[in-house]
Amino acid sequence: MARVLVTVGMGPWPFDRLIAALAPLCAEHEVFAQTGTSTVVPPCPHAAFLPLDELQERLAAADVVLTHAGNTVRLVQRLGGVPVAVAREAARGEMGNDHQVAYLRAEERAGRVVAVWDVGELAGAVARHREDARRLLAERPLPPAVSDERLVAVLDELCGRLVR
Repeated sequence: MARVLVTVGMGPWPFDRLIAALAPLCAEHEVFAQTGTSTVVPPCPHAAFLPLDELQERLAAADVVLTHAGNTVRLVQRLGGVPVAVAREAARGEMGNDHQVAYLRAEERAGRVVAVWDVGELAGAVARHREDARRLLAERPLPPAVSDERLVAVLDELCGRLVR
């Protein structure tokens, strides 16, 4: 039995497809789900949103982090883990565009992530997670963190575009 943390982030878009697919995991594992604005109620302990300190505690305690293909992917990687990620899809109304799909495809090719494209395969991904994580950690280096100077420059450029 694995301790599984599910997190769908803080955005306004529901991720009902992912939350609805948790039932088999909840029956086999110790699952906690951060459900965001999803309208589906999972059959396991859950909360819409978590305070940052609680999220950090749950991330540290989890054997498997199952997440949307957003910022949590890189957060889990920086903590030394390998997340299982599902991309929100614009065609399903889960996001305004397909940037999560593009991001997850790139991470799947070169990053430390287990990409799941069919939520019916979540149980298998969780069952294989230890083996997949061990392989990915050995084979793929983590990209270096962005320097503070680079981050400031990018944010300044983006803000400049918004003002113009």
